Amino acid sequence: MGHQFTVISAAESLNSTTWTIEHRCTQCGAPINLEETDRFFACPFCRVKMCLTTTGCFRYYLSAPDMAMPGIFYVPYWRIKGMAFSCDGDYEVRQSLLDATHRASEDSLFPESLGLRPQALKLRFVTPETGANFVKPSMAFDAAFSEIQAALPLCARADQSTGSFYSTFVGEKVSLVYAPFYVRERVVFDGILGEPLHSTPPVKDFVPLRETADGDIKVLPALCPDCGADLDGGRESIGFFCTNCNNCWYLTGNNLEKVPFSVMPGVDSDPVHLPFWRIKVRFQGIALESFADLVRMANLPRVVKKEWEAQALFFYVPAFKVNAGLLLRIARMFTINQPQDRTETDVPPALPYPITFPVHEAAESIKVITATLMAMKKKLWPTLKDVSIFPTESCLVYMPFRRQRQDLIHSSMQFSISVNSLKYGERL
Repeated sequence: MGHQFTVISAAESLNSTTWTIEHRCTQCGAPINLEETDRFFACPFCRVKMCLTTTGCFRYYLSAPDMAMPGIFYVPYWRIKGMAFSCDGDYEVRQSLLDATHRASEDSLFPESLGLRPQALKLRFVTPETGANFVKPSMAFDAAFSEIQAALPLCARADQSTGSFYSTFVGEKVSLVYAPFYVRERVVFDGILGEPLHSTPPVKDFVPLRETADGDIKVLPALCPDCGADLDGGRESIGFFCTNCNNCWYLTGNNLEKVPFSVMPGVDSDPVHLPFWRIKVRFQGIALESFADLVRMANLPRVVKKEWEAQALFFYVPAFKVNAGLLLRIARMFTINQPQDRTETDVPPALPYPITFPVHEAAESIKVITATLMAMKKKLWPTLKDVSIFPTESCLVYMPFRRQRQDLIHSSMQFSISVNSLKYGERL
């Protein structure tokens, strides 16, 4: 069976693939249907607010109609979803959304991909109470991703004589999904449909290696660790505000960690604040330390001032999800302009948009952002493979935007972001 994965154009509609997960409230036991992107939710019955996290990757399973069937076992599949970027031989940055599953077992008895099943059926979290026979992954994620990446047009374009100067994948959604199978009379059967897999030869003494089903799922109360007040956020949020003690908390591993933030006041009476990661990095392989270096590299129409030589360079990357092309345009615009407005740290942002894009993913996008800023691409892009980036500091900065019909507009830059593009990003 060949590779089966989905590549969704960055300009495609809002119908990005999403999964539904069946869960139970840890407080009252009531059933809850979550979307795959949900990290902050309230039980519809007891109203308790919770944050969902894991120390590893999330693990789900597709339930067999008869969980108690003798001999049934669950085969693991890696699932990855995120943005692929490629700096191609024609000196263009190409991007798309990659959504793929790949067998996490080296045993070719089973289908290579889950296809559309996770979208059509509800999943459940793997927990110690599941009581099923889960097969231990025998293919590392990196090996599975290499096979997916090798078949991805963005990363290996046959029509480019010089190939790709640099390619990367920016995505946080790596998870394991287990699908049910069983063997009868040396034939492997699909545990959901109850039908044999016609593409497989007769099985000889197949004994699946079972693993523990701890699941690594942790549900945290959505309460401020400092003062105990309720935290505010959106369903997809990985960062939350406490309006009582004015602190911002970032969901990482199995904890809530305090992160520094600042707010740029708006010029309008009712601004919307969008979150950005302000990241300072150290480059190796290219001279890019100050704002003056950026002006020269990007060939900006500005006369380099003496004080710019000592002005530290910061990259401004959205802390909210948007499609890949828009992510680059926003980051490029704010990084070129290096916002220097007065910031406040003692007041919360007005109408803060949820933090949904992790800081480590934002840092991983900086190399391709830098590539888009290079004016002399024919000279500099061949050196991208030798450029290394080391983040040294980061913080959240909230930028003010005003709402005008279906757009959010940054007044001083006259840069607009479509509200629909933010809605699309909620499902990435």
